[in-house]
Amino acid sequence: MTFLLTPTLRPEENLLQDWMVLLFVLSLSFIAYFNTVYPTKIRNIFKAFRSDIFMRQLMREENILPRTHVYLTFQHAAVLGLFVDLAYQVYFPQPFASWLFFLICFGGILVMYGIKWLAIYAVKWLADGDFTLTEYRYRTFALNRLLAISALPFVVLLSITDRGWAPWFIGALGILMTLLIIWRILKGAWTAFTNNVPLFYIFFYICTLEILPVWMGIVWITKIAQA
Repeated sequence: MTFLLTPTLRPEENLLQDWMVLLFVLSLSFIAYFNTVYPTKIRNIFKAFRSDIFMRQLMREENILPRTHVYLTFQHAAVLGLFVDLAYQVYFPQPFASWLFFLICFGGILVMYGIKWLAIYAVKWLADGDFTLTEYRYRTFALNRLLAISALPFVVLLSITDRGWAPWFIGALGILMTLLIIWRILKGAWTAFTNNVPLFYIFFYICTLEILPVWMGIVWITKIAQA
């Protein structure tokens, strides 16, 4: 009968830490509140991903970064930051507190997208026109809101399941995010190209504000791992 007294739902070897529980509770609480106060907003996020026509309709009805979606902007950075933190724990020894590494990743993601936001305005000014950058900007942050919701279950499962399964969850979420980001880049580039945007601006934006930040982040994490 001793097996009845032994908890079996939570594996002994997992990545969950106490501070992560608070983060998950806050995330789920805010999503529940968001869905209660703005019941159509979450459905619209998924519908806009499936339909360009519906996405352009939302662009006319709301701001690029609606006030009601500010929380999801922060949750997107938190989910990706925690994903990097957990993946780092799996593949590299942790030289300092995990929560500190999470805060660094969280802040770095917010800064990166803040720079991207400002850079789009700069390109519009230099190009003396819109060049469909408004739609590209909306698509970028709309996808971030989608990831803020859809990636959360993967991160929760990654943290509470046995460490032996961690690489599978890391691979699944990594593939999901990669496919969505590639889709966003290709979709935005094709929209710009069909609207006669010069190829120089398209490749300049993709190389400097899509590929370069990811490459710098990988280099930075690799250097920390080798330190």
